[in-house]
Amino acid sequence: MGKLKVWFEDNFSKVKFYDYILWKNYLSVLGIISSIVTLISFFATAQSMKINIRCVVTMFIVILILLFMCMWWSANHQKCVRLKINNTKIQIQEGNIFGLLDKEPENRKDEISVIAVNDYYDTIVDDRIIAKKTLHGQYIDRIVQAGKLEKLEHTIETDEILNKEGNCIEVPDRIRGRKIKYSIGSVVEFESYVLAAFTKFNENNKAYLSAEEYTGFWMRFWENIDEIYAGRTINIPLMGAGIARFRNGKPSKQELLEVMLWSLKISGFHNTYGDKQINIVIYKSDIDDLDFYHIQHNQNFK
Repeated sequence: MGKLKVWFEDNFSKVKFYDYILWKNYLSVLGIISSIVTLISFFATAQSMKINIRCVVTMFIVILILLFMCMWWSANHQKCVRLKINNTKIQIQEGNIFGLLDKEPENRKDEISVIAVNDYYDTIVDDRIIAKKTLHGQYIDRIVQAGKLEKLEHTIETDEILNKEGNCIEVPDRIRGRKIKYSIGSVVEFESYVLAAFTKFNENNKAYLSAEEYTGFWMRFWENIDEIYAGRTINIPLMGAGIARFRNGKPSKQELLEVMLWSLKISGFHNTYGDKQINIVIYKSDIDDLDFYHIQHNQNFK
């Protein structure tokens, strides 16, 4: 009994039996089935077809129960979402944005991938300034191995959009790391990757963010990315789901994703060039923490 309970919780915990959207969709399907049955009844009856009415009713009920179970199972195990927000195609699915790092720059001309960095755009990977296991850390390690660190730092220091007036301040007393601090949501492109200032650093080089700043990040990000994306597909990881520290409690991964989508909608940003879209990449370890079914059917994301 205990194993059955654990299995049930593992497989039916996201979308409950009494879920309103699930039943609404189920009743919509029933409406279609009822219409088909009614149409058939105009041309044939159980008597004329010499069918046992009791067997037919029993089979019909069993089919309806199995249909509901299939829909309920599917809702709980959905792992991909396709939306259209501001006429922009959005695809949310499992993936690994590190895999995109293996592509050569010439093979990434029609897409850009976003890397979350701290607000200093640091390049020291030592598990103090930048943790090696973060996307930021692995990206910098690859840049160092390719011998392009000086080129990246030069791009950061000279990029007109990143260094525009009012977007950065100098912090001369900072002991380690870069001494220019940029506004949250700032972006700079380097070889088809966009480094986005996502977390703030305190005096102890600890990255942090508040829920309000997370929302503010996305609003400024969509505004800034609009200046540089040039009609290309945009690949974005679920930012904040990793080791980022949040003040006053960390939002759930579901909440992080929903804020991201909501901010996209109200920002007015759109990418409607040909077959281009926004890909939101979800790591395999985060899939089970997300309810894709309710995102797919959320009217706020239509």
